[in-house]
Amino acid sequence: MRQADLRAEKKVDGHSILSRDTQAKMIQVAIEVFGAHGYEGASTRALAEKAGVNLASIPYHFGGKHGLYLAAARTIADYARERITGVVARLRDSHRADQTTRIDEALSSYIDLVIGASEPEAWTSFFVRCEHEADDAFRMIYEEAVVRFGRALTEAVAEAIGRDADDEALRIRVAVVLASIVNFRTLRNMTLGTLGWDQFNPDRLERLNRTIRQFALRELLSKPG
Repeated sequence: MRQADLRAEKKVDGHSILSRDTQAKMIQVAIEVFGAHGYEGASTRALAEKAGVNLASIPYHFGGKHGLYLAAARTIADYARERITGVVARLRDSHRADQTTRIDEALSSYIDLVIGASEPEAWTSFFVRCEHEADDAFRMIYEEAVVRFGRALTEAVAEAIGRDADDEALRIRVAVVLASIVNFRTLRNMTLGTLGWDQFNPDRLERLNRTIRQFALRELLSKPG
């Protein structure tokens, strides 16, 4: 390969790296700004200024404000999918342990992921804003962070208690359990205040995990009337 070609290839690679870094920075800022102000309240100027880029960078990299908003949601959704895929796989692995044990372990892992995870609070704020809007960004995150686990949990519980996975009473119970777990994250300050804690620490999170699991197992494994 000629020297000119090598230089051109290095230049292209360097540009690609810079472009990816710029996009990552813009997405990080988008999560913070959209989480704090909502989609309508976040101006493209504020997004660009906080990311340290010019206004043209938003349409250049993402096609516009809405594209950046969805890219921010996709980042969180992809992260959730990566973390939850293993939990779902272990829950469905019938050769690994009995059904009740797998349900208990899956709940423990999910609680740790939702409540004990160290993701930035801006991610939680972004999700809460999306949930309020019930828009495409919310559906994207909700599908990966809640629906996939909820579907697997419903199937596992249905098998354990001999009910159909479409049984409405069972689905309501699963919804109550999942909402309770997620609310410990989205209503973190209220939870801390109610418990008289200033923060979560490993010991408190372990006690919380155990208590939620005990409640969830009683609720899920008793046959609906």
